[in-house]
Amino acid sequence: MKIWITAGGTGSAWHICQIAKKYYSDRIELFVSDINEPQYVAASTLADHFFVVPPVRAKGYAEEMYRLLKENNIDVIIPLIPWEQVYFAPDCVTFAQLGIQSLAPELITSRQMNNKIQLHDFCVNHQIPTIALIKPDEVQPGQMYFVKEIDGFGAVGAKKIVGRELLEQLDQIELIQEFCGTSEGCNEITMEVFYDKTTTWSIARRRLESKCGVCTKAAFVKVPEAEAIVAKMVDELPFPTVFNIQFINHDGIWKVMDVNLRLAAGTGLSNAAGFQLIRAALAYLLQENVDKAWLTPDDTIKTVLRVYEEVVIR
Repeated sequence: MKIWITAGGTGSAWHICQIAKKYYSDRIELFVSDINEPQYVAASTLADHFFVVPPVRAKGYAEEMYRLLKENNIDVIIPLIPWEQVYFAPDCVTFAQLGIQSLAPELITSRQMNNKIQLHDFCVNHQIPTIALIKPDEVQPGQMYFVKEIDGFGAVGAKKIVGRELLEQLDQIELIQEFCGTSEGCNEITMEVFYDKTTTWSIARRRLESKCGVCTKAAFVKVPEAEAIVAKMVDELPFPTVFNIQFINHDGIWKVMDVNLRLAAGTGLSNAAGFQLIRAALAYLLQENVDKAWLTPDDTIKTVLRVYEEVVIR
């Protein structure tokens, strides 16, 4: 099976390639793309084929990708950047004509979940606790707020800011949320999910430390309230095989922060804890048996810590 992975420079791409080589090297041929040359992309050392492509938001990106996918007879694409998901959605007419499988969500789901305002309204309409949105005329000088880009992901455009400073830059701010604390208080989790279209398996990763928006120290906990929310959301919309939802505990209530319709940058942490999400996803794509033991976390593990790895490229 020929699998194409976008955003090769991300931690997610590196982890996918590692798992593919470890368990499926005789059944998967890896194609990896990135905007950088291969000597600057660690995953290029694991790829069978590497391609330099334009930025996702550059003119002609989708057309160039369609051409490459067709020329290389790709079977599956795993898009890792939310902004490109619409190009590879299973129900995107142009993409569907290529006859390629995709781990991207359907268009209705990406439009609802990737836009922070649409996500907020979806949660409110379905009685799902979520972070409140603040109107510009409601900002109080002494209050703390959290601002984001409407379609941002990771740490893009996200920061906490006091009201008096916010009032001076309202024309530069896309979205204002109530401030619910930070991960320093260990009140954030990322729920990573494997979904075979009938059942969800998940793990709750508590963010003990984050750097540049990526979890670097994690503990693993059971959060039944978050599990119930995941089950409710997949009943309402067609979710992809793998995704993650970020929650924050505020006033004793687990609230939806963000929905990421892709693999998380911290997925490797969950894998180390026994929740082998990528192994299960690749087996699912290969139409092989998914061993439920792969999705059973090791409850003897206290924490998983991320350190850097040196990759030499010649």
